[in-house]
Amino acid sequence: METRPFRLGEAGGYLHRFRLRIAYEKEGPYLERVPLDLEAPRGALLLEATLDPVRMERRGRVASWDNVVPGLLGYAFHNYVRAFRESRSLETGQSLFLRWTLNSFLIAFIKVLTTLVFASMAGYALARLRFPGRQALFLFLLFSMMVPGQVTFISNYLVLKDGIFGLSRLFGVETLLNTYAGLILSGLVGAGAVFIMKQFFESIPREVEEAALIDGATPLQTLFRIVLPMATPALGALAILTFQGTWNEFFWPFIVLTSPREICTLPLGLLSFRNAYGQVGDWGLILAGGFLSMIPILILFAVFQRYFVEGVNVGALKE
Repeated sequence: METRPFRLGEAGGYLHRFRLRIAYEKEGPYLERVPLDLEAPRGALLLEATLDPVRMERRGRVASWDNVVPGLLGYAFHNYVRAFRESRSLETGQSLFLRWTLNSFLIAFIKVLTTLVFASMAGYALARLRFPGRQALFLFLLFSMMVPGQVTFISNYLVLKDGIFGLSRLFGVETLLNTYAGLILSGLVGAGAVFIMKQFFESIPREVEEAALIDGATPLQTLFRIVLPMATPALGALAILTFQGTWNEFFWPFIVLTSPREICTLPLGLLSFRNAYGQVGDWGLILAGGFLSMIPILILFAVFQRYFVEGVNVGALKE
């Protein structure tokens, strides 16, 4: 303990400095959580600490720490460890956080794949092919982009509940609710993705396709062998946007995937962190899970940044 004269404003007195060291005798840490409450004597105040307290009570006389586990891993990364350990399946005992992450990866990968395939084919058809009703179809596409998903989610929910007008019964499935098939089929491709690919295909010179036509290529061969390799920037940007939107999607999976907890996506799993504490929420645990869910998006953008920038800027300059 160290004591010396001290003045706080106009009041004088003494400053008592205490050093409290928490450590394990051998290797550690062994404890995941060590709370600490420090109360100052009557007439004294707690001024500061090397490790800032979580909260101050009784007019500054009581300082509280939720966790003072020794070591960097035990203290600084405590909530990250909890994100994997505190959410477990009641049947298997496995970490649900890992399961939620894998679920999100699976759904995002499938949606990226279906979006790239269907958006490129539909965009090419609207941009290059001539067929009756093409203009009306494109106007309907633009109209569907103006309608928010909250307007149509009830009708979409009823369609999935009935198994897409009963067609799912042909495969022995009564309803598509609480299934990945229902979540994926309801969003195979978005109107915005088709619009992006259509605009990109219109920027490609027609002479390239005419040369392929002279060589005897069919429209499908022209699309997959000539046009799509030239559309790499647009496909890369569309893949990033689709993956990000699917990874962070909350509203529609919250409607479709209700039980059991094992089928939830990562955003729904993070919601359970809040509900587990009576709607109060353990914010350290919630923010740790939110940061972990952000890492795949950062890695994806860092790897495909060049394609994303090229795809966003495509068509900005024309000769």
